[in-house]
Amino acid sequence: MIETTAIRDDQGALLVSTAEVATPRSANYADLLAELLGRKVPVEPLPGGYRLDFGIGEGLLNFGPESLSLLVIADDGASLSNLRDALAVHLERLGHRDNLRVVWR
Repeated sequence: MIETTAIRDDQGALLVSTAEVATPRSANYADLLAELLGRKVPVEPLPGGYRLDFGIGEGLLNFGPESLSLLVIADDGASLSNLRDALAVHLERLGHRDNLRVVWR
């Protein structure tokens, strides 16, 4: 079972999932993933990462020296699951040579 965290704002609960992917090439993978997904969704560059607006939620990519952090926020469980799947499938495909695996918390 994948753990999610609920945070609350003025409009109700939001669901959040995170993943940490170990790779010394985190900035490269963040750039590639943002470029790939940017063909379909708006991408906003941020210091140290990107924000992706999927409409049904958003994703944040943050790169550090040894890992790429993923954070997904959505209003409901189905949207959260879809966003996790989309990010994981694309990142694992891009990083297949480095055996990247996304494990959501």
